[in-house]
Amino acid sequence: MMVNTVNKNIQAGKLTCSALAKMAGMVIGLWMLAFNVMAADAKLMESSFVALPDNKLEIRFDFDVPPTLPKSYMTNSPARVVLDMWGVENAQDSRVLSVENGNVNKINFAQVAGRLRVVVDLFEVSAFETRTDGNSLFLTVGDRGMAKQETANVSQEVSVDSKAQPVLSDKTRVSGVDFERTADGAGRVVVSLTDDRAGVDVIEEGNNVVVNLLGVDLSASMQNRIDVQDFATPVMFIDSMATGENVSILIKPSAEPYDYMVYQTNNQLFIDLKPITQKEQDRIEEERFPYSGERIDLDFQNVEVRSVLQILAEVAEMNLVVSEQVGGNITLRLKNVPWDQALDLILNTNKLDKREMGNVLLIGTAEEISERERVEMESSRQVEELSPLRTEFIQVDFRKASDMVSRLNEAKLVSERGLILADDETNVLMVRETANRMEEIRSTLRRFDTEVAQVLIEARLVTANTTVSKDLGVKWGLGYNDDNIDNGNGLSIGSSLSGVSNPIGGGVPSGLMVDLGANATSPASVAVGLATNSALLQLELSALESDGRIEVISQPKVVTTNGKVALIESGSEIPYVTTDDDGNTDTEFKDVVLSLEVTPRINPGDRIAMDLVIKKDSIGETLSNGEISIVKNLLETSVVVADGQTVVLGGVFENETQNTVNKTPLLGDIPVLGALFRNKSTSNKKAELLIFITPKLIKESLSSQ
Repeated sequence: MMVNTVNKNIQAGKLTCSALAKMAGMVIGLWMLAFNVMAADAKLMESSFVALPDNKLEIRFDFDVPPTLPKSYMTNSPARVVLDMWGVENAQDSRVLSVENGNVNKINFAQVAGRLRVVVDLFEVSAFETRTDGNSLFLTVGDRGMAKQETANVSQEVSVDSKAQPVLSDKTRVSGVDFERTADGAGRVVVSLTDDRAGVDVIEEGNNVVVNLLGVDLSASMQNRIDVQDFATPVMFIDSMATGENVSILIKPSAEPYDYMVYQTNNQLFIDLKPITQKEQDRIEEERFPYSGERIDLDFQNVEVRSVLQILAEVAEMNLVVSEQVGGNITLRLKNVPWDQALDLILNTNKLDKREMGNVLLIGTAEEISERERVEMESSRQVEELSPLRTEFIQVDFRKASDMVSRLNEAKLVSERGLILADDETNVLMVRETANRMEEIRSTLRRFDTEVAQVLIEARLVTANTTVSKDLGVKWGLGYNDDNIDNGNGLSIGSSLSGVSNPIGGGVPSGLMVDLGANATSPASVAVGLATNSALLQLELSALESDGRIEVISQPKVVTTNGKVALIESGSEIPYVTTDDDGNTDTEFKDVVLSLEVTPRINPGDRIAMDLVIKKDSIGETLSNGEISIVKNLLETSVVVADGQTVVLGGVFENETQNTVNKTPLLGDIPVLGALFRNKSTSNKKAELLIFITPKLIKESLSSQ
């Protein structure tokens, strides 16, 4: 290994390269690079691509000045599109752009003196088209037609120069720009197009989101601003404008943090701007760009990698250790790039790796560092195998010692040479291990051996029954007898032959003519009798109204520790006689219980999550075979309740109404007088069950009292 110690001061925006000044090759390389930069007419700053419909792909090359159409041609074997850009310098960070989309595999950039050659590797031979717009050059690959490039260029020039509108009739046009507010408070911009062939390029430019629609027309009436500030979304203004053959939709957001998403469905393009918190915005920006080092400029031609690493160490103010196997030269041009990003680019390009140890930066080949770490792990393993064992007794305060043994074994903290035993009577662990393992076991036990919180769960089951019944009826009969009983003259009207032939009291039939619900034994009944020396009329009216209410409150309580299942039940067993296929009888018992089963989990903020099973059984009616039915009420649910708060888990409400009318046919339907020939009965039964639950944390202050 070779150690290079760097002690140099670097001012912001400037790099001092006294160490490199001694290298003559370095000076010559910088002079050549400066000469090439002065000789170049344009610089290729960035390359990007976007997928288009019909399996087409559009590749965009951005320059610092408006470019000219390059000389281009296609080769069949292998399938490639070659662009020769004279007087262009490649100012990008990479020489290869991996695409693997549509019909394009990758793009290679080859820089030679006075020319940049761009080679586009294709999966198969396909048509292509080039065009320029401002500082950008566009290459479209993968069109279904196999039109030659020259034809495409001619048609493009005609469409640009021609003033006749019918020539542009086949171009995609913007038919509408609308805005709406979504349910989550996001602002949605909807761009409606006449077809789905438009190329889409979305960039963040300053504080704006710019949607560039490539090869699209926009009528003059639609080139305006839409003010949507009143919708209370991240979108404030929407500007639609035509720029040459393209259309730009500029979305002006508010100052609040936001995140945007763009997607297309058929002929509609959607741009959603969703409000986010400042914390979420910081996280998104960190994920998009994880580098935070001081920004620097590097512009070198064929410079030793070790020398560039020294410069980066000076910027980072870190000590540097470079392996002897690190060598070779590199050409790079970076502008306003964080030093840690520049370091990663250099390491990835030269198959190097790094390790940071405090303020020391170790750099070597990836294989060398991997081998070094493997040797260190092997050495640590051998040291552990040769370390002496020692025995310690550890007192477990709050948990069961045998439970702690299972936890340590699950964590694989006890080595093959070690030993651990538990004594539940004294709650002590005997551990035999090395010093390093012993400290790790103690640290783990301190995390597990803590007092577990306890929870009191109280349930209330309220059952309310209401019964209301009304019964109205009539009983009456008719008999006649003259003054002389002995002559046998008389008349009786009743409901049976015996009652008419043998009347009671000298003329009143024993079987009444109308007997519809009269209840003489009821305290609410009324009987009226009328008699003269020539006729007797007996009339009995009864009215009964009863009102009964019952309320039963069951209140089971149980205390358990956090995460442990608790069960409490109270009730009886009902015997049932069963008969099998052979005629043998057996007695089985069914539980009729009130039970509460709960598993609590304490969440942050003194909120308690519970898995609950509540059962309330009761004895029902006796069946015709003499057996007793069981009425069951069961609730199984999971809830989260704050400490000391009460929540209604659920309820069952039953309402039964019954109306009965008994009457004599025809006579009972007569108005007014029909009441003498009918009976009315009304009953209304209501039953309601409500279940409440209240969890309470048992604090230390309460448990000590």
